[in-house]
Amino acid sequence: MENLPQINRGGPPAPAWPTHVGHPAPRAEFEGQAPAMGPDFRFILRVLAAHKMLILFIVVLLTAVTAFGVSLLKDQYTSEALLLVDNRQVRVVRAEDQALGSIPAEDAAILSEIEILKSTAVLARAVEDLKLATNPEFNPPIQADETKPLVERTTAFLRDKAHVIWGEELPGPVTAILAHGDGMTKDTLAREAHASAGIDGVLDRLRRKLDVAIVGRSRVIQVRYTGKDPELSRDIVATIVRRYMETRQQMDRDLSTSAVAWLQDRIGTLRKEVAEADQRVEAIRFKAGLVKGGNGLMATGELEAARLRLAEASANRARMVAQAETLERRGGQAGSIASPVVAQLRATVAAISTEMAQLSRQYGPKHPRILELQARLSEANSSMQMEMRREINGVREAANVAVEQENALKAMITKLEAGYQTMAGEAVPLRTLESEATAKRTLLDSLMARLEEVSAQQDNRAFPTAVKLVSEPQVPHEPSGPFRILLLIAGLAASVFIAVFTVFGIELLQRRIRTPETVRRILGVGNVHIVPHHSTRGARGRLYQIFQNHPFSLFSESLRALFRNHLSDLGPVGSIAVTSARPQDGKTSMSLAVAQVAAQAGRRVVVVDTDFRRSRIDGLFNLSAKKGLSDWIAGTATLDEIVHSSDDVPFAMIPAGHLMPETLDRFNVDGLVHLMAGLSPHFDLVVFDTAPALAVSDARIVCGAASKVLFVSRWGHTTASDLQAVADLGPIDHDKFVAVMTDVNLKKAASRGYEGPYNSYMATRKYYGDSTMRATP
Repeated sequence: MENLPQINRGGPPAPAWPTHVGHPAPRAEFEGQAPAMGPDFRFILRVLAAHKMLILFIVVLLTAVTAFGVSLLKDQYTSEALLLVDNRQVRVVRAEDQALGSIPAEDAAILSEIEILKSTAVLARAVEDLKLATNPEFNPPIQADETKPLVERTTAFLRDKAHVIWGEELPGPVTAILAHGDGMTKDTLAREAHASAGIDGVLDRLRRKLDVAIVGRSRVIQVRYTGKDPELSRDIVATIVRRYMETRQQMDRDLSTSAVAWLQDRIGTLRKEVAEADQRVEAIRFKAGLVKGGNGLMATGELEAARLRLAEASANRARMVAQAETLERRGGQAGSIASPVVAQLRATVAAISTEMAQLSRQYGPKHPRILELQARLSEANSSMQMEMRREINGVREAANVAVEQENALKAMITKLEAGYQTMAGEAVPLRTLESEATAKRTLLDSLMARLEEVSAQQDNRAFPTAVKLVSEPQVPHEPSGPFRILLLIAGLAASVFIAVFTVFGIELLQRRIRTPETVRRILGVGNVHIVPHHSTRGARGRLYQIFQNHPFSLFSESLRALFRNHLSDLGPVGSIAVTSARPQDGKTSMSLAVAQVAAQAGRRVVVVDTDFRRSRIDGLFNLSAKKGLSDWIAGTATLDEIVHSSDDVPFAMIPAGHLMPETLDRFNVDGLVHLMAGLSPHFDLVVFDTAPALAVSDARIVCGAASKVLFVSRWGHTTASDLQAVADLGPIDHDKFVAVMTDVNLKKAASRGYEGPYNSYMATRKYYGDSTMRATP
């Protein structure tokens, strides 16, 4: 025991499992920094490059399947016809709409025509005309097929086998099952018989290949049918269009007939209602004494005329009174009287005065001529004054007449207003009845005009149907499909998408470990040692031979670096436990390789196989028949009996031995310490090949007793879930835990852009590839 200073001497196992607590994180994401966001294009390219052969296989396979399916498709022929909807014609559904001229919106009318064209009434007549119910393309159940339904053949087969096994008398459950099969057969035959006799399936197949749509924003309807037979496609379109036109014409005739009958009945009713309304109006007018004039009731017209006359009389009276007062105030001076007689007399006085003024210059006042002129002047003035007084009296008399006339009109208006109030109660219902009679008379005139139009539309030669055939269907000479090139391109694109989706699904589901960063991030370790891949040419588990045969290779250098950097500080006597998360991660190969490196470095090494359930060392070195560790634990073998050597390797070995129940019960840390104490006089290093850590608990016992724990993860094989499961086992002693990633294909890793030590491979491969340095010792 004194020779084992590095070996735990009993007590509970030292912690050996990963944890993130108390250990510095090697990358930014462990330092609280957020990782970079966005798509990782390098990761995408790595995944695509890693699965390029799988992608190629999926693409080729799916493209070939697509090409095969496209080659089986038959040519399709499309025939079409064009119909023009003349929306100026009346398109109706009810007789009342036809009679009243209620034309729907243009788009609604065209869509209505499309629905009529696709209706069961039109298509059923086309199916009947072309006898499509007997065509296998439209009614597969009628085709000559003598093959029995699958359920019937299955039931018959089971019945024969049952009779072979049980004879004529079948067990009850078997009889029930066969009876149920017979019932299913009967139902299947009934459905096929109904399908062959019915027309619903034919109509469904016809509608699936029939396309009726509006051409752009026009009033043109396009009728297209795509089928395998070009002539049948033309016939189907032509028959559907013909039956549709006949149906539309018949609908127009039926609607016109119904509209004429409805209009005649309605016109007769309106005539009676108009006559009755006129009679009620005349009766009320006669009862109230109201006479209707040209512009309304006479009483109302007289009152309005009287008011107008009163306004004129008032204006005339004011004018006449003002004129009379003015003349009286001025006394007829200053030309205020506009009478022609007065004006003439004034002119005479002026002329005499002028002549007398001229003669007064030559003659004296006593001259006969002057005296004659004075007499004539006096006579003229007297006549003018008399005429002026007569004019003033006439104006005053006219003013008095105007006043009397105004008063008379006021009295008349007062009387008319009193009588109008009496008639107002009868005038209101009279106006209501007159308005009702007028409305009915207007409606009667409109219906009579509409009756003439609808009666004329019954003549199809004068008024053809509102849907006209613009282009008749033709027999197509070129197939309209399928577009095989486009289908192949679509199949290729779909296959690429499926392949990429598949490989990314595999990658995400598997989450294979391919970078040391992933190991550090999950396990929380500081460093991960890389052991590159080196071909063993089918000799699995014999990596130690590579170290022997290729001592200057990159693989050998990585093993030397592993031993020098992590395993050389164990002191005079030490122990290494080599484990992994799952089987086939390469822990046995790594155990033997480490033993080989240590042995060639001058250490006395023994490899102890503690994987009792899946021992690999027994098979590699033909030690199955020899005693091993389980025998020593059971007490049936000594330590010298279980240590074996081989001429192929420079280290000793202790196989697992035969597994016994008491082996697992007695396998503990104390036993391992006792084992290493017994081996210490003869060996400097004990390498334990343990079981997978996630499989059994044996690995944790060995790791707790060992001086170093070499945790092996295999590149491209170990998954992130495996590492996470190992991390969940418990805390780890980071001073003795060494993470190793083995079987790393540096060439692939570098070509796929993985970060880490892979990038240096391209620069160093020629150095390690020097043939002069690869001589076998």
